[in-house]
Amino acid sequence: MKKKLILILLIIPLLNACSSWEELSLVHSPDIEQGNIITPEMVALLQPGMTQRQVRFALGSPMLIDVFHGTRWDYLLSIKRRNQAVEIKRFSVFFDHDLLSHYQGDIKAAENVETKQEKRELVASVPDYDGDFGILERLWYSLGLGEPE
Repeated sequence: MKKKLILILLIIPLLNACSSWEELSLVHSPDIEQGNIITPEMVALLQPGMTQRQVRFALGSPMLIDVFHGTRWDYLLSIKRRNQAVEIKRFSVFFDHDLLSHYQGDIKAAENVETKQEKRELVASVPDYDGDFGILERLWYSLGLGEPE
C-alpha cells in the first residue's frame, strides 16, 4: 500500500509539470463569444456616403454609441477560448452629417465579394389547376348558395 501511495505522489508532480490542471479537467468549458460578429464580407458592403440606417442594416446594431462622440459607432467582439487569453476585436464606423465617412478596425474588407457569392436561379414548377373545388367551395355549393362554374 505504501508503494502505491509513493508512486502516486511521484506521478502527480510529473503530470503537473507537463500541463495545467485546467487542461486535464473533465469539465467542459465552452468558448464564449460576446459582442458583434463582423465578417470581412460585411465590411466589404460598406461604401462612403451610406446612411446610418444602411450601415445598421449591413453590420447590425453597434455595441457602443458614445454620448461624447455621436458620430462614431463601435463594434466589439470578445472571444474567450479554453486555456487562452481573451481575444478582443474592434471595429469603428465614423459618420459625417449622418453619412458614412470612413471606418477602421481589426477586420479588413473581403476582396471580390461578388465572385465569392454563388449566383443561383430558382425555378419552380407549378402544376396546372385541375378543377377540383376546395372544402369551403364544396360546402358553399352543397348548401345551394352558388352555382359551380
